[in-house]
Amino acid sequence: MAYITMAAMYPTMSSGKVDEFLVSIGDTIKDGTPVAEIIAEGYYTLLSEYYGVVKEIYVGEGEYVEVDTPLLEVEEIEMPEGEVAPKEANRA
Repeated sequence: MAYITMAAMYPTMSSGKVDEFLVSIGDTIKDGTPVAEIIAEGYYTLLSEYYGVVKEIYVGEGEYVEVDTPLLEVEEIEMPEGEVAPKEANRA
């Protein structure tokens, strides 16, 4: 299993508010998929760094959480044949 955590969107960020999840349990995501909208001295989109299926959502929309807190659990799966992972994703 892999975990998508609250990323620091800027160097001094210590916490943020999960405004909205853009994925649901059972959704297949890949590297670069927008998974949540975060509010922290601005509005940010949190992107996935994994290819897999969303298995669990640990926090609710509207909750404030510390940086590095797990937000989602992802069961990693193999990429379908012929699909190529992006070389770089926009990560915070």
